[in-house]
Amino acid sequence: MTMDMLKKFSLSGLVERFGQSFRRFPIAMLLTMFLACFLIYLNHNGDVSDKMVFFLIFYPATAALLAVALSLLTEDFKSVLLAVAVQVVVHGAWLAVSINLSQFDRFSLPLLIAVSATVVAIGLAVFLICFYRKGHDLKFWNFSIRTLLSLAAAGTIGAVLTLGLFALVESVKLLFGVHINDKIFADIASVCMVMLAPALFMNLIPKGKNKYLDTAPEFSGFSKGVVQYLFLPLLGLYMITLYAYAIKILMEWSLPMGGVSYLVTGSMVLMVLLIYITYPIQHVEGNKLFKRVTRWTPVLMLPLLALMTVAIGRRLSDYGITMSRLYLLVFNVWCYAVCLWLIITRNKRIWLIPASFAVILLLISVGPQSIPNMTQRQLKEEARTAFSASGFQQLPLTGGQYEQWLKQADPKVARAIDSKLHYLYIDYGYSAISDLLAKDAITGRHSSVDEQGAIIDDIHDSYRNDDMIKNSPVPQGYASMTMVYGSDNNIVKVDGDSLLIEVMDGKKDEHRFAIDVKQLAAFDKGKNPDGIERPMMIDNGEALLVVDSFDIIVHSTGNSYINFSGLLFTK
Repeated sequence: MTMDMLKKFSLSGLVERFGQSFRRFPIAMLLTMFLACFLIYLNHNGDVSDKMVFFLIFYPATAALLAVALSLLTEDFKSVLLAVAVQVVVHGAWLAVSINLSQFDRFSLPLLIAVSATVVAIGLAVFLICFYRKGHDLKFWNFSIRTLLSLAAAGTIGAVLTLGLFALVESVKLLFGVHINDKIFADIASVCMVMLAPALFMNLIPKGKNKYLDTAPEFSGFSKGVVQYLFLPLLGLYMITLYAYAIKILMEWSLPMGGVSYLVTGSMVLMVLLIYITYPIQHVEGNKLFKRVTRWTPVLMLPLLALMTVAIGRRLSDYGITMSRLYLLVFNVWCYAVCLWLIITRNKRIWLIPASFAVILLLISVGPQSIPNMTQRQLKEEARTAFSASGFQQLPLTGGQYEQWLKQADPKVARAIDSKLHYLYIDYGYSAISDLLAKDAITGRHSSVDEQGAIIDDIHDSYRNDDMIKNSPVPQGYASMTMVYGSDNNIVKVDGDSLLIEVMDGKKDEHRFAIDVKQLAAFDKGKNPDGIERPMMIDNGEALLVVDSFDIIVHSTGNSYINFSGLLFTK
């Protein structure tokens, strides 16, 4: 089908296909057209609020994908009323979700993961939503392969058309000396990649009888060669390496390293791809090699999954829970289920592999029971319990109180809790720990505490705020303004958490300012409830330093490193 489309490629053919796509997927077509037009408008007129920009890009893009999935599902409904009702209810719900998302100034990590997982599930639904009935595996295989090829063809044609028009514009500029605004390149990309390519893809999605083909295609010698001499050797090398590593572990009676999970994951992905690609020839006469390999590969994968389980367990035991480790653990359990399912069904019902992946991804990523939310609750509860056990009942702790707790707590407990709070701050943002620590509390700097209670810290955290000064006027009482940049050479003295830096104005006069690391920490943009970047102002009585970007690292040895930029106002 894709090759036929390429042979008939012409302007009139494109127009005809555009109309066919509109008749089959009207909502998706309208949304992609709107998105392309809005991107062009945005390219020429940026007078739109950030929240509105997010909504007018996110909603049309994701709703168009949703519309394709819903159209594929409802076009087979016998009741037109039911088809319309399903479309209205689902689209209405997604519109409400998109409006709600656009109200956020910034996404927390759990919300970002939830949105991403939902969009991935919608994308998988395009391939899966019509094939939930038993006995539709071959139909699913034919449809998914053809749809993937259509997506690749549409994307390639859109990219070639985009690059061709880019070259044409450059040629006109060069040959005729015509001035053309460079914004036209973004306009071309919007039309070709956001409107034409999706329209072409929608037209190429199998329909009618082609949507439910249940005949096994003939595999060419080239296709069999690619599988036999590329996929099989690569998968074999992965598995041989892992089995050799497992023998080494048994001989040394040691625990596997965490990195083994990546090799097992790669082997699992290759196995699923091999079974998926060769599915039609696994259930016909002949092809004994593929039948044997695909029949025994899930069995051979089970010991490797056990190796992965032990590696994950070791990481959890040594370093505690994190979001990525819990995701990896759930993936590991899912892999067990997939292998057992393939063994029991003899590689049938492969539709359930991507379907179960999508469902589980939603369950562990969206809602209060999601892994990100569960991890956050667990780590915060551990910190709250540790504070309470030491007599610190009143939360949030100030920077001084947190320093005091770190000194008097058991060194191992202090190191563990500080590490967990720092993890929450870096991955979830300050809002995740704002009920535990005040803005001036610095996490991640305490690796241990000696017997006398002195902090033995390896390194301070780094803080950064960028581009906070927007058209700053000279404040009243000051005569001139100088842009300043600083590095280690600007440090005059280090006294605990205080740094004395020296900068020069436009007249080469020197000005000294005392910078407190805790004060910088409090100005980190992640610690502002609204997430808005604000400049830090330091007044030494004679000059004013407005810092808009900074990085500070302070070692316990006394060596300090700083990079900053800002404006210096002098009288």
